[in-house]
Amino acid sequence: MRMPAYRPPAGHSPRPGLRDTALARRLRCRLVGGDERGSALIEFIVVGLLLTLPVFYLVITLARLQAGTYAVAAAARESSRMFVTADSDAAGARRSEAAAAMSFADQGFTGEGSVRMRCSRQPCLSPDSVIEGVADLDVDLPLIPDFLRGVVPSSIHVHSRHAEVVDHYRHYGAR
Repeated sequence: MRMPAYRPPAGHSPRPGLRDTALARRLRCRLVGGDERGSALIEFIVVGLLLTLPVFYLVITLARLQAGTYAVAAAARESSRMFVTADSDAAGARRSEAAAAMSFADQGFTGEGSVRMRCSRQPCLSPDSVIEGVADLDVDLPLIPDFLRGVVPSSIHVHSRHAEVVDHYRHYGAR
């Protein structure tokens, strides 16, 4: 495709000393605002990246938070259930810790999170006693560099609790 020849506006003459070469015509055409081939593609890519990257970060962050929420909900529920079905308080504590560790690991939080058990009566496995499992986890936000962790909040705390009732007809210590 040939570029149109530059024509100065009426009443103006080209500057003296500037030869009418292909480079000069192209320069004048650019300065006047003529040829912009290919710039739409570049603009589309730049704007697309500027809009898409924050959306991807949001999706990644929400997925990580959802995994943390699932982890604490499962840890609280399963640790309470494991404690209630145990033969003794000591066995219940061990079983609830193991269930919570498996729940956290299942969602990718191995070695993170904590669970604690509360009992409404002593001993905990007395009939009609309420066993409450409380799970806590700090979910680190992805892609935040270490040097910003002191300035920007870099984790979100998630918390869950679940209560189970010991069977009314259960005899403590017997199975």
